[in-house]
Amino acid sequence: MRDFSKIAEILVPNRKLFHVSIFVISLLMLPGLMWALTPIDVEAYNLDSPELDARDVIIKEYPGNELVAGYAIIIRDQTLVGETPSTRYADEIADYPGDGMGVSQPKGGILNLSVLREIDEKADAARADPISEFYRPIISDVTLTQYHGVLTLTDQVRTFMAGESLLTQPSMSPYGEPLPPRTNWTDCGDLECLTFDDEGITQAHVDLAAQRLVNGSGGIFLRWLSLDRVFHATDDGTLGPVGGTLAGNGIWQNASWEKGRWSASSTWLLIQFDRGAAEDAGWTFEWAEARAESGYEWDGLRLVTTPPKRDKEFCQASIESGDGPCAWEWAIISLEDSMRESDDLSLTIAVAEGINIEVNKELKESITLLAAMGLIVIILLWGSLRRWSDVGIVSAGLTLSLVWMFGLIGWVGEASHAVGHPLIERSQFSNLLPIMILALGIDDSLHVLHRYKEERKNGSDSLDSASISLTRVGRAILLTSMTTMAAFSANFVSDIPALRSFGLEAALGVGSAFVLTGLWAPLVRLDIDLWLERKGKLPDEDKDKIHLIPSHWLAGVAKTSAIFGPLVIITALLLSAYSAPLMLGLEGDFKVEDFLDEESDFAAVVILINERFYSEGEPAEILIEGDVIDPRVYAAIAETRANMNIHSEEDPDRFTINSLGNVDMSAYDNLVNLAILSMANNATPFINAGWDPTDSRGGIGCNRSNFGLPLTDDEECLRFLVGFTSIYGIPETNSTPAIPPSLIALYIIPDRPLDPSNPMLALDGSTPRYERMLMRFGLRQPEQFPIVEKALEELYRDMSAFENLSSTELKEKSDLESAFDNEEYPVSWAIATGEPVARYVAASSLQNEMQATLTLGVFFCIVTLWWGFRPPKEGIKERLSHNFEAGFFWTVLSVVYAPAAVALTAWALTGLIASPTVAIIFAVIGFYGTLVWGEKPLGLALLTTAPILLVVIWLYGLIATLGYGLNMVTVAIATLSLGVGIDYVIHVIERFREEREKRKTVLVCIGAVGSASGIALVGSAASFLDS
Repeated sequence: MRDFSKIAEILVPNRKLFHVSIFVISLLMLPGLMWALTPIDVEAYNLDSPELDARDVIIKEYPGNELVAGYAIIIRDQTLVGETPSTRYADEIADYPGDGMGVSQPKGGILNLSVLREIDEKADAARADPISEFYRPIISDVTLTQYHGVLTLTDQVRTFMAGESLLTQPSMSPYGEPLPPRTNWTDCGDLECLTFDDEGITQAHVDLAAQRLVNGSGGIFLRWLSLDRVFHATDDGTLGPVGGTLAGNGIWQNASWEKGRWSASSTWLLIQFDRGAAEDAGWTFEWAEARAESGYEWDGLRLVTTPPKRDKEFCQASIESGDGPCAWEWAIISLEDSMRESDDLSLTIAVAEGINIEVNKELKESITLLAAMGLIVIILLWGSLRRWSDVGIVSAGLTLSLVWMFGLIGWVGEASHAVGHPLIERSQFSNLLPIMILALGIDDSLHVLHRYKEERKNGSDSLDSASISLTRVGRAILLTSMTTMAAFSANFVSDIPALRSFGLEAALGVGSAFVLTGLWAPLVRLDIDLWLERKGKLPDEDKDKIHLIPSHWLAGVAKTSAIFGPLVIITALLLSAYSAPLMLGLEGDFKVEDFLDEESDFAAVVILINERFYSEGEPAEILIEGDVIDPRVYAAIAETRANMNIHSEEDPDRFTINSLGNVDMSAYDNLVNLAILSMANNATPFINAGWDPTDSRGGIGCNRSNFGLPLTDDEECLRFLVGFTSIYGIPETNSTPAIPPSLIALYIIPDRPLDPSNPMLALDGSTPRYERMLMRFGLRQPEQFPIVEKALEELYRDMSAFENLSSTELKEKSDLESAFDNEEYPVSWAIATGEPVARYVAASSLQNEMQATLTLGVFFCIVTLWWGFRPPKEGIKERLSHNFEAGFFWTVLSVVYAPAAVALTAWALTGLIASPTVAIIFAVIGFYGTLVWGEKPLGLALLTTAPILLVVIWLYGLIATLGYGLNMVTVAIATLSLGVGIDYVIHVIERFREEREKRKTVLVCIGAVGSASGIALVGSAASFLDS
């Protein structure tokens, strides 16, 4: 390591063979390059976690697991009505007036008659879309009516005005007591009760219907309106509550009943899909597996999304041809595009859909930024090197470095996948690697080429200049490359495949940059200069030529810094003292505007939802495994729901709530209660399935209430009711909507087909088991990870009823059979999952692992530098001889005590952040290194690493000062800073050591470092800042 001249002696005479090798290897990298550049699914979580395992169980065990896609419909800026909407919807959304402020224009806002008709056009477009064959029934929680696939505000108003809503029907209580309709559409006062599609309908009809829907539904209708909803007092309206609040019993309190109308700025359009049917028809929900689609068109320097419209026939043919299935994300955005054709008074935006489409669009758009960046980098490189041929050499080296990196990633990925042990699991971190490789490549090439120029200025010929450059700078580049690779290799100890892959990808990239920018670039420079020399056109190096900054300035700055060294150190420590608390106070988050264009549709709708619908949440699930129709498990559902409505001091209150302020959590107990209510209204369908009202136990061995209805504290009753609803759904009555079996299957399914004539038994006559159930809830503002963490902690406290029924920790999955064998513990697994939970767990795990590997990477750096700074063999032998010959006390001190002390320190520190095995390995290295290499190289290694630690602290402090949070990207930037920063420091240290070997004073050496290495560092830093 200390003598790199042997490498130079091999490369310089054989450089033509080296050039040919570079060319051949570059060609071999092209196939791997194609593999490595396949799309990355930013929503893919390739890590081991019980929450992610639970999500996979749901996908596998609930084949009809239906999905709900939401589209926000927002009032448009009314000054733009009549014009074709632009491609930037964020610029056309009407300003949010604030919670409870309402909308004056258009009249009624989203409840304006013309707006409702426009929403109807969007619904018609959705029903005509090719993917409409995958629509599945959806129940309105307002009208208690079933719709096929699409549900809008207009649909519910239409149903109500047609008298088809259960709100306008008389019903019966579970006790057999007749109940009057909750509201009506038969007495409209001065108005004639028209249907929504009647030509004579007016805004007054809509105002009256909206008010009756609000009152009749107990306020549930308000959830379809954004939080700026309000009942405005107007002379031409209907009677309603001005001011006041809606109490938990559905009664308005402290309201003044005056004429007015409801208004709001936004609403939803919901569509329910059958995921399994879509997958069977040729679509995929995995972005990386989907066929390649363009889907974009250039509009100046921006891309506009033009989603392809695909149908089942096309997608199936695509699979058969080998192009792959269609991406479901494109189907959702294509549907959005179809509905947008009617946008005028309102705007339509898909909610939290198409993130991969948006990311890829922004990556493609960045081509223009990359071109501008490349131009600026070229200008800066020329300013630093002052020869266009040098700029070309550096550019070629950087380009080939990226080709080699991606090529090697592709080859390693394909080979490892082929043998069944994939080493490459590309993730969003992979997109950051080119930045680091460019930074390292620029830095290394500038140092080696500037050294070449320096030697020529000092009178050496081209051959000697190249040899000296490779010998001196090549040694530093090798050490920087090995140190950077060692830092990233800390990721190999991670349990997350994506991070292990990130470490390997970084190592391949750094190795490529070392060969091409550190070794090959000076050889190309040499051959060009020799060719120019033969033609008599080789210019001399001008000592007075300025390279970005005059070298004597840099030397002066370096000397001044050395003279005022104590003041510099104090300033650095003060900055660190300021930044350290900020760094420690950083909290994790995922603000979409930090990652995507805040004017993009995806970012705009996320911001809009957090502003106008923050009481709603992203759907999540609780998976329960075990004997889930055990009455104790059934009762635990209601107890959990009740607990979720009791807020402890630690509760961040982030569960989705309904209009009455109660937590909105649904499970199969809601459906069982509806089935009992349906039986109370009309027992005939249940009698046909085996229920015997004349038998004291219903003919099925079930305990009955005083009113003759099944009791849910009896397992046989639950078995019958769940089996019945799984086959027939819930029959429609005046009190209950018709609910199809597919909706029941969203919560609970039997483990085998049931007998329609006897729902308590399977078709083969055996007793079916119900091994899983889902409880569905929502998490509000799930991008705020610290709050999500607290919400999940509160949720598990709320699930104490399930914990009492489990023999292990809830999140710990035990043997399913034990739940059926052990009557005391019918629950084997209970865990929260779903997209917001999976995203939080994945992001937090990646972030925490990256922080741990970042710290561990520092130890890897120290060990590598210790090895790199070790004395030559003769020096090691001389040192060992001296230690053994210096007397017993010194021998014990240097051979036993010091190595043991360093080993124990290494073991203790690494044990805090890594496994015991890793800690022992570091302890062994510490003992051996102290014994053989000595303490001086260790001190130099620590001195080299210290500035980088300060840089990381300052970086985190700056992140906090600028208002950003701790997330995967900021942690990744800190990791890249470690890799690039160590490169800078090593070049400075190595040049200083070289100058000291010439017996120069410290101040002279520092000045030489500033004037020589400083030029390269300034050029490198300027180019890196631009990139």
